[in-house]
Amino acid sequence: MTSNRAAILAYADRDSVKPGENIAFSVSCLNLDSFDCDFVRLLGFDAGAEMPPFQPTVMAVPEAKRYPGREQPIRAGSYIEVEGSSRLADIGPVTICANVMPTLVAGEPRCLLSTLTPGGCGGVALRVEANGCLAAILGDRGKPRIYCLDRPLHLWRWSFVALSYDPERRHLLVLVHRCPSGTHDHVGANWIATEHVDRPARGDGRLLIAAERDENGVPHHHFNGKIERPRILAAALSHEELCDLASSKPMESVSWPRLGDWDLLGEPVSEIVPDQSGCGHDGVCINQPTRAVQGSNWESPTADWRRAPEQYGAAHFHHDDIENPGWQEDLRLTVPNDWPSGCYAARLRGADAEFFVPFFVRKAADAISDVAFLAPTATYAAYANLTMQRQTNEYNLGCLASSYTPLDLLALEHPGLGKSLYDPHDDGSERSIGSLRRPVVNLQPGGWLWNFQIDLCIIGWLARTAPEHQTLTDEDLDREGLAALDGCQVLVTGSHPEYWSLSMLQALDGFLARGGRLMYLGGNGFYWAIDFHPQRKGLIEIRRRRPGNGRFGAGEAYSSFLGRPCGSWSNLGRPEQSFVGVGYLTEAFDRSSYYRRLAASEYPRARFIFEGIIEDIIGDFGIHGGAAGIEIDVIDEGLGTPRHALVVASSEQHGSSYARTLGSSKFFTRLWNDAPREPIRADMTFFETPSGGAVFSVGSIAWCSSLPYADYANNVAQISENVLRRFRDPTPFKMPD
Repeated sequence: MTSNRAAILAYADRDSVKPGENIAFSVSCLNLDSFDCDFVRLLGFDAGAEMPPFQPTVMAVPEAKRYPGREQPIRAGSYIEVEGSSRLADIGPVTICANVMPTLVAGEPRCLLSTLTPGGCGGVALRVEANGCLAAILGDRGKPRIYCLDRPLHLWRWSFVALSYDPERRHLLVLVHRCPSGTHDHVGANWIATEHVDRPARGDGRLLIAAERDENGVPHHHFNGKIERPRILAAALSHEELCDLASSKPMESVSWPRLGDWDLLGEPVSEIVPDQSGCGHDGVCINQPTRAVQGSNWESPTADWRRAPEQYGAAHFHHDDIENPGWQEDLRLTVPNDWPSGCYAARLRGADAEFFVPFFVRKAADAISDVAFLAPTATYAAYANLTMQRQTNEYNLGCLASSYTPLDLLALEHPGLGKSLYDPHDDGSERSIGSLRRPVVNLQPGGWLWNFQIDLCIIGWLARTAPEHQTLTDEDLDREGLAALDGCQVLVTGSHPEYWSLSMLQALDGFLARGGRLMYLGGNGFYWAIDFHPQRKGLIEIRRRRPGNGRFGAGEAYSSFLGRPCGSWSNLGRPEQSFVGVGYLTEAFDRSSYYRRLAASEYPRARFIFEGIIEDIIGDFGIHGGAAGIEIDVIDEGLGTPRHALVVASSEQHGSSYARTLGSSKFFTRLWNDAPREPIRADMTFFETPSGGAVFSVGSIAWCSSLPYADYANNVAQISENVLRRFRDPTPFKMPD
């Protein structure tokens, strides 16, 4: 989908910045020759008549002014680039070969390896043509010459592919050797041998793996699929020699001289792909292809690629991979020292176009605050540019589509921006790497009311109840650990803190162990295990380990960033109930419901929660119709809910949509302080920790979307404020006997 309307797209080079530091912004203007930029503090969003008006606070800085506009191209597609070399430019006797598993052709050529110059006037390439057949491309000063096989490669199956050219005999050989998935017992070949083939014209020595250059030198024809052990040999191998090479293991050395021999596993966290030939032709990964994936000889001895690296030597490339568009910087802000910690944005406007680039300012070095808001930027990265292609249930899809705005449609109008980790790649494989270093259309104070938009309600509430609070991001907590929470007594989560790294959980463990207090004001939190990239900002990786998902291999369960196991924390032995007392039950995107107070709300231990509250019904109002909904959590002693936890309120009367997506079969859990409740519910829970701290959990994403109702004068806001007040009180909590 494309559009001719004016639009602004932009991103920042970081999500978190301290006063006195710089943050840079890259901007692309479509059908605009200039744009105005100012900087605003976000304390809410445009949520309708019953909510406070959206009035972002404008911050006076010299960087706020008009800038010239220009369109910067979106260049999606992962590949590997090797800098120019005279040894790759001169075409003597040569063999180009690799193991490949194509996953999508879609009527367009898909290049495997290319030294072709722009326009194809020199060099060679091995390519899958639009009809799915393997072809050798020889550069010519006129028109490139194409030698194509007559049978298409099998999708989602491994094949050994090669071209061999002997300039002395003017002989070209192109070969595909097919094999069953997961083995090297080859079962057939397709090949052509052509005589009297003129030597290809000299190239410029630049090499691309999984792409080739167009007339302007821009990479295109991106390959979809896995490539393993691409090689360039300085010898023209015969048919028999190629068949022998096809039957060897991919990590075996070869006796022929090599010009390039790339180990696509290498050190996966590094962008460098080492050349094993000794010629120094190391490659650089662009747009984060998925590495440490099953190779052609994978035999399932282990799901940990570090234990069997020889079986994880492939990389999976996609034409819709993107880390960042590589745009040039347009403006840079030095954050003033007097800005309070919180959420800010560069607001870019021109004609009818408007785009926000949010970022979080941390506290100044000399600032003191006992309350911290943890912005769930890992969740933002996972859901970035969500198009909901995976939502197949009509009740979900209809509800979500009906709430589309022109802002939301930008993700569909500009598919090169890349989608979320919930949208599959175009070849059907799961996305595993999420990036915030690109324009993100759903990180805006408008559009669909989800994640970031609801978190702005928390930020607005904290600005009223704890104006001196500090803000930090998931990535800050991951990198700095417990030190990021120095001086903090109360940690407040976002509405959907779903994605957590091991470092984050260890910091949370340490925080609670020293008596910290946690306010979990959301639902479906602490669920997925992820890794942040240790060097590059704004990148997360997850491999969900869904059983039976043949297109994202069962063996690909460990992240390529740090080699840690991925999947749900529950499956890894740390269910969310063991952290916050409640865990994910179900979800739906229709009208949310309300909570009803339970007998435990009158217990002396929990009475502070409902101070000033006379109603039994809590949160029967809000943006989503109620405070209990979207995604909801329940207690479960068997998964770690402490036995002394109090369920002080539970939701009821949820619509039938919630029953269609149940995430567990354990619904009727009994705690000592209460009788079984409705199976579809959210449990509002409180418990003390051994070190004098405490945890309060609401078990609902929709909770905070009810906070601003009636200008924050409501029982949801009052309960949240009551808990915050008591949690800030240094008096230790005491666990019951």
